[in-house]
Amino acid sequence: MLVSYNWLKDFLKLDQEPNALAEKITRTGVEIAGVEHPQAGLKKLVVGHILDCEDIEGTHLHLTHVNVGEDEPLQIVCGAPNVAAGQDVIVALHGARIAGNEKIKKGKIRGIESFGMICGMQEIGFSDSVVPQDVVDGIYVFPEDANVKPGDDIYEALGMDDYILDFDITPNRADTLSMEGAAYEVGAIVAEKPILSEAKVEETGADWTGELSVTVDPELAPKFYLRKATNVKIGPSPLWMQRRLWNAGIRPINNVVDITNYVMLLTGQPMHAYDARSFTSGKFEVRKAHSGEKLVLLNEKEVDLDPNDIVITNGNEAVMMAGVMGAKNSEVENDTTDVILESAVFDGTLVRKAALRHANRTEASSRFEKGINWDNVQRAIDIAASLLAQYAGATIAQGIVKATDQAKPATRIETTVSYINNVLGTEMSGDEMKTILDRLNFDSEISDDKLVVDVPNRRWDVSIPADLVEEIGRIYGYDNIKSTQPLLAETNGGYSKAEEKIRRVKRIVQGQGLLETISYSLTSPEKAVRYTMNPKPVVAVDWPLNSSRSTLRQNVFTGLVDAASYNMARKQKQLALFEQSRVYDHENGTYNEHEHLATLYAGETFAENWQHRGEKIDFYFVKGQLENLFIALGIDLNTVEYRAVEVDGMHPTRTAAIYIDKQYLGLIGMVAHMITVAEKSLRGAELYGYEIDLDVLSPFITEGMTAQAAPKFPAIERDLSLMVAKNVTNQQLENVIRANAGKYLNQLKVIDVYEGSHIEAGHKSLAYNLTFLNPNDTLTDEVVNKSIDQIVAALEEDLNVKVR
Repeated sequence: MLVSYNWLKDFLKLDQEPNALAEKITRTGVEIAGVEHPQAGLKKLVVGHILDCEDIEGTHLHLTHVNVGEDEPLQIVCGAPNVAAGQDVIVALHGARIAGNEKIKKGKIRGIESFGMICGMQEIGFSDSVVPQDVVDGIYVFPEDANVKPGDDIYEALGMDDYILDFDITPNRADTLSMEGAAYEVGAIVAEKPILSEAKVEETGADWTGELSVTVDPELAPKFYLRKATNVKIGPSPLWMQRRLWNAGIRPINNVVDITNYVMLLTGQPMHAYDARSFTSGKFEVRKAHSGEKLVLLNEKEVDLDPNDIVITNGNEAVMMAGVMGAKNSEVENDTTDVILESAVFDGTLVRKAALRHANRTEASSRFEKGINWDNVQRAIDIAASLLAQYAGATIAQGIVKATDQAKPATRIETTVSYINNVLGTEMSGDEMKTILDRLNFDSEISDDKLVVDVPNRRWDVSIPADLVEEIGRIYGYDNIKSTQPLLAETNGGYSKAEEKIRRVKRIVQGQGLLETISYSLTSPEKAVRYTMNPKPVVAVDWPLNSSRSTLRQNVFTGLVDAASYNMARKQKQLALFEQSRVYDHENGTYNEHEHLATLYAGETFAENWQHRGEKIDFYFVKGQLENLFIALGIDLNTVEYRAVEVDGMHPTRTAAIYIDKQYLGLIGMVAHMITVAEKSLRGAELYGYEIDLDVLSPFITEGMTAQAAPKFPAIERDLSLMVAKNVTNQQLENVIRANAGKYLNQLKVIDVYEGSHIEAGHKSLAYNLTFLNPNDTLTDEVVNKSIDQIVAALEEDLNVKVR
């Protein structure tokens, strides 16, 4: 259930940050799978008023001039089939960001300058499944009731300034499959009683209750209500209602259908509207289907009905699969004038089986199968009738047909305060429990130790004392319940999650051929902060044994350099060492420990052998080893960035800082010549390595590796040769390429670097190979060429690149 934060505020006085509220809800028992802010990532999207629109001869394009609230209108070329003068539309200005982080900029289309883009809803992040059908293949046009003016941001008008909380509901908590149910739940958490609107309906038409002969099997539908509305004018629903529907994942259709869907979201009661012309026979019957009966549903799917399917008929033919979906032969159409509203309770088991049998699970069937609030049947049909009168100009006929009307009394649970405390391990008083039950809107009475609770029908999941224990416990707060050590005969050993990740990292590094070393944590003050990009206050020993063991290290790399010196003094020149250990600091007046991993390489990539030529270890070999480690840990390399830096003890032009998701992770590079020259055993040696902070890396490590099938469709490769200023880094170029390449860029690699007399002074040439792949379809040259054009344009604009 997608719950709108702004809609929740209609019921509760909420002033909490949505993500913080989501965390509170999750901790009380209903998991929030995610919080989405539709506006996030978008910018410079405004309302525009189209002043004129002319066809561009020989094309499907249109030349428009659009008022966007600036001094002069913008000239925009638009290819949408439904663009026309006089419309209020969505305009992406020059520099705007739309869905997919795509940047809009001015340019030329067919030689005509265009200073922006007129957008459809999909282009700003809406799913095809919620876009109104009349604009699904074109641009979005604001209706008259939008109350927008040129230059306004579009986010509020389209409901994109909202926060959408995804309630990941378990079957037992189907009471939250409605906004009112969600409001009761959130209200209990924040200690506030929700305010529900009253259901008022004015019956201004004639009595209609004698027009139909209604027959309902009470076993199939224990509660079944009908109302009639006449003089209905079919049209679009108001924008405020459409906003709430598409933010809940439902496509707006027309005012009648939208009202039934809106009432279902509001109350949790599925509704249906029939064209009254379907019942000219004067009969309305709810029964099981006959063998051999067929039905064409609203989605145009023809089904062979099963004898256990519940159907609605007009005496001659079925007009709905009850609780699942209506039929085409009773659909509300553009010329419909009279509508019959249905609000009912159907047998949930039969509805569930029918939905599964015909592979046609719907929002309605999912609610009936889990259970609905019987008390909302009349309230829902009255709200729907009132909205039809208000937004469809309908006349509501007098009377409501109640074909079946079984009552469902509130559940009464008797238990004791001591029982609840004993199960929870708490010491709550009866008054504290009553306060919690009041927050849940449960009527309760306490007499000494006895507790009697009347549970309203909207919480049909609460029926026994154990359910009350759960309700009181979760609102009291699981984190407020004291932890106690269970009495067990024995305890099972094992590694913590953090230890398992560290051991996994070490196994991978060992598999790369590195040998583990162990060095002292105590070193000299100079070495403690050498090879450290941002030295922190050190941890010094008050009574050190000697000056070389007086300070706790802030890096592990210094111990590996000492190990290299020891080994090379004994003629061991081919080294591949690692150490995983802790480093220490005294930042912010507290003593801190961090898990680090460091490696050191010296010599050649392979031991000397007659079968191949020797190749010295360099920066790029070590970087490749590190990236292989990242890949084995399931880390996306696109989140890793390298920035040239100068660090004490490291080579000034062969050292880089490593960042992951913009967080500083560590260093990679070569030990400075001044260090190797100072040590006799290291003279002439080139030492490379890296050191990373495992505390920073740990959240990015995945649980395991997942195999992926080889792609079924061929990739397309393109090469780009670029000339740029020397101060432009490869990382900058890659960032721009990836940001503008679209979703099909599969691989990007440098294939050539050149600096010399054949190109302009102060510049360098870099060549890239780009591989594009669509795992679900065959890529076309047109799609790839478009991506290349976008990349080239962005490189030229952002980094002043010349394409060679």
